[in-house]
Amino acid sequence: MRFNILQYLPKNTKIKMNKGLRETFFLSKSVTEWGKILNISMKNMSRYINGTRSLPIDLVNNLALLTKIDINKLQDKIELKISKSGNYLKIGPLVEIDKEWVYVGELIKGDGHIPSNFWNITFVNNNKGLIKHVENFFISLGIKQTQITIIEREDANFLIIRSSVLAHIFNKILDVPFGKKDEIKISDFVLSDNSLSIAAVRGAFDAEGSVTFTGSRRISITSNSKKWLLDIEQILSKLRIESKIFEDKSKRKEPIYRVLIFHKSNLKKFLEIIKPLHQKRKEKLKEILNNYTKNPQREFHKRILLSIKKGNVRRRDISRDIKQSLVLVGNNINWLKKKSYIEPYQKIYTNQGSFYKYRITPKGKEYLNKSLSFFD
Repeated sequence: MRFNILQYLPKNTKIKMNKGLRETFFLSKSVTEWGKILNISMKNMSRYINGTRSLPIDLVNNLALLTKIDINKLQDKIELKISKSGNYLKIGPLVEIDKEWVYVGELIKGDGHIPSNFWNITFVNNNKGLIKHVENFFISLGIKQTQITIIEREDANFLIIRSSVLAHIFNKILDVPFGKKDEIKISDFVLSDNSLSIAAVRGAFDAEGSVTFTGSRRISITSNSKKWLLDIEQILSKLRIESKIFEDKSKRKEPIYRVLIFHKSNLKKFLEIIKPLHQKRKEKLKEILNNYTKNPQREFHKRILLSIKKGNVRRRDISRDIKQSLVLVGNNINWLKKKSYIEPYQKIYTNQGSFYKYRITPKGKEYLNKSLSFFD
């Protein structure tokens, strides 16, 4: 969808244009005539006409109305900046907000921040592939490397884009909040467009999603904004992907909310339609679908416990014995360990690393016996 960003940027926006474009606006009248019409001093009017001073956004919008100029004549020929600091950005005045804009916007809503002064956009994620993807998006808009800072830490990577112009566009058009994030929403024009809606869910999942192997296999998207998740649920419903919203108040002053997606058919649709870009989550989802059976998860736990009982005490041996992937076995071992059904009793060191040996606890034997009586 196309937007004229001159209708959305703040009054302290400055616009720079070449001589030929300025003449398109001003050639029909003298400096004195324009000064009287626009109520601007001759000194300032002269500076605007000869290009020694950038044009205020209100002046350009007024001139466009008075001269009835075709806004397309300005396309890709103007440079914008807000206030006196920062770099000019060559963009607009018409901007096509496509699925890539929407995707990055939802990423920032989930894992990013626009400060209240609008000086920059920050995106935080531990996935370097997503950081690079977002960096390339901003470079494609004309952002220079001098406006980009990447901070790498063990727990997360920070991408900082110094552009007040883009911060305002994301805020005013795509509803990316500034300052403290409370309720978040997906823009109405996004909700009404199928392709943009899919991009929005993709961004929300890549930012705040997770894939769970153990217990009930599911996808979740978590936020403290119920409105955001209601919008996501609405999109999923249109795509015929069943989901539910759960409120979690445990050990929290304020509740958080989760959109949960269960069942193989819904997980498969999500992977095929939404097409996540977060590589680790996408691979986890593929792993679930490739190993999905109609047997209850309790049956899978039983098979692991029986394998340990047979003498397969290493994760690799269990995986080979029950003919399931190492990742899937590892996730279920973690669940069994968390429930105190098994315990590590020895750590073995090799020249390639280390591994644990596991044994069944008395609690695990009781669980196994119940499982056997239920299934066999």
